[in-house]
Amino acid sequence: MKYCPKCGAKLSPNDKYCDHCGTYIAAKKLIQNVASQSSVNQIRPNTSKPVPVPSTNKNSRIRRNCLIVAACVVLLAAGGTVFFTLQSENQANALPFIGKSKTASFDDTAKSLGFTDKKMSPKDMAGLSISFAHMHFPDDSDWDQAFDDVEDGNLNVQSYPKYDFGDYEVEAPTGGAVYVVSPKVGYVVSDIDHPEQAKVTFVSDKGQGKSVDLPSLTRQVQNKSSKADVQKVVKRVYITKKSTIKSSDADSESNNDSKESNSDGKVSWDEDKESQLAEFMESFGKKMKQDYDEYDGHKSLETLAGEKYPDDLSNRTFKLYSDNSKKTETIDIGWDPSLKKDYDYHVVSIFNCNVGNPEQHITYLFSVYDGQPVALVDQTTNGSDCMVKETANQEVRTAFANILDGNDDN
Repeated sequence: MKYCPKCGAKLSPNDKYCDHCGTYIAAKKLIQNVASQSSVNQIRPNTSKPVPVPSTNKNSRIRRNCLIVAACVVLLAAGGTVFFTLQSENQANALPFIGKSKTASFDDTAKSLGFTDKKMSPKDMAGLSISFAHMHFPDDSDWDQAFDDVEDGNLNVQSYPKYDFGDYEVEAPTGGAVYVVSPKVGYVVSDIDHPEQAKVTFVSDKGQGKSVDLPSLTRQVQNKSSKADVQKVVKRVYITKKSTIKSSDADSESNNDSKESNSDGKVSWDEDKESQLAEFMESFGKKMKQDYDEYDGHKSLETLAGEKYPDDLSNRTFKLYSDNSKKTETIDIGWDPSLKKDYDYHVVSIFNCNVGNPEQHITYLFSVYDGQPVALVDQTTNGSDCMVKETANQEVRTAFANILDGNDDN
């Protein structure tokens, strides 16, 4: 027989815990019958009046162990939470969408909408942003009007480093720009050169509105619009870069039409403007898969139809026509980049593309008429008269107008 070393209760030989007080006795020295009676009596409780035990040590130890395990779990969870929070903060401070998987996904989405280059142009981002605004702000009359202007081919978005929309001053971050769609609405692109990590924030004269990462914006546009729809918007919106800070009050009076800014007739043409136009025509030609030659002031340009420019401006009769009318009008036109001669149409620059088929060509005669920019196009293939019309290509018209007006980016 053995006894509990704590309370003196009788134990069976194989007991490891005291059933009475819960004491663990397996590793303790067993108290046998040969133990002195006095030592047993010292720890044995009064059998006539048992001592109540509120809870066993066994249960206490189990409960304590559970508490320790629970505490460890809590600490681990807390540590994980702190780590995740710090990681999240670090990721928030870092540039997003740098990872290959994110970039690849964005590239695939962009390609599905017709953007083949990894670097989107401001014009491409304008098309995406306006498409997004049209989907997400259906009740905003200003955005609705902007989309109507796009469909009519009349939307010229202006880019500023800083712009005041009513009482709200909006300044672009370093590497970004404020794009003014109208005096009341616009958007900010945080990083023009890195669209995969840029954020687009929509703004208005009511303050800051929705802000969304450009890759997310692109995916949302992809989900609701076709490639043809998006590219239609891109082709019909035009970007003009402004280097000065401007407010909506001043803008509402004078930025809607490039012709208004030239109403005083004080226009000029110089080598810098010619270089800007040449740069635009090179870009335009690549997009249209057309190779344009520029008249350099020395060697005449010859079309496949046998015309020679600028020689024929003096040697042939030029008639102005319109696709919407059968009427034609003989016009007074001549080569005059100095804008000092007595012509109605002063031709300041000439670009020609021989298409490749017999007699087919596209010849742009960039002219100034009554102080206003007019981009005439000649595609005459036969006859003694040269038939010209104002080009229907809004991109060419807007680019020439902006360059003549002194804006250096289109």
